[in-house]
Amino acid sequence: MAENIFISFVIPVYNGSPMLEPLCKRLVPVGESYGRYEIIFVDDGSRDNSCNTIMNLQKSFPKICLVELSRYFGQHNATLAGLAQARGEIVVTLDQDLQHPPEEIHLLVSKLNEGFDVVYGLPEKRPHNIYRNITSAFSKWISRKILSTALNGNFSSFRTIRSWVVAEVAQYNSLYSYLDGLISWTTANVGGVVVKNPKSDYESQYTFIRLITHGINLVVNFSIRPLQAASFFGFISAFVGLLLAVYIIFNKLMFDIPAQGWTSIMVALLVIGGVQIAFLGLIGEYIGRILMNSNRAPNYVIRSIRREVNDHAL
Repeated sequence: MAENIFISFVIPVYNGSPMLEPLCKRLVPVGESYGRYEIIFVDDGSRDNSCNTIMNLQKSFPKICLVELSRYFGQHNATLAGLAQARGEIVVTLDQDLQHPPEEIHLLVSKLNEGFDVVYGLPEKRPHNIYRNITSAFSKWISRKILSTALNGNFSSFRTIRSWVVAEVAQYNSLYSYLDGLISWTTANVGGVVVKNPKSDYESQYTFIRLITHGINLVVNFSIRPLQAASFFGFISAFVGLLLAVYIIFNKLMFDIPAQGWTSIMVALLVIGGVQIAFLGLIGEYIGRILMNSNRAPNYVIRSIRREVNDHAL
């Protein structure tokens, strides 16, 4: 029997109808082992029958809470919506596809009890497609360069979080969210534990574009280093250009050697022009996000919240 605590499970759902009942059947015994618990499903604008499935599951599992968003807002925003509704002393976030085994939650909670504020479940293997493994590795590399955490950018969406961290993170109000970046801003007391990561029978709803979007959110929302890199390369380019200009003028004045190499000049112009356009696009990304956030658009909109039991019955 686990210790008697109030634990909240937050699961963002997108087109996950066939996965939900198997997940509940494995998650409920884990919750019961901790005494008081709640399961918060956040329907992120699913186009299948996920909402109705969750409402049907509430008849058998009354400690389920359904948070229905008005449209698709993305996994991180959906998770934030669930965190805002969570009332447990400890909050566990996990995916809908059963690649985060509920039976491993006790490992994360035990690690949390060692004094950490947040503990990540780090998979022992990655049963994903090649493109997802590549984007995941790239995201971790970016995280190591930008975020200062004990895990050095080794994140996953399988987390245990203390309630005070949840309260701080849930206050975030921006259209572009990256939950692990918010956690890193809130606390550096972060741990990790290796967990099983079996291949799921259900297809992941993550696309290549969504994974790239998460990477962009991490880079642009939590660091100005890309802008600093743009300035650095700009100065280097200008310095090299100045040296070449001095070299050409020196040869012309001292040895009457005319400037040559039309092809090399054109290549240099195209390369420099391409770099300039790329960095202008980067600056535009920052400015665009400033504009969108100045509109004060919410990072999620809740259509309805459905609970079957009251606080004391949890």
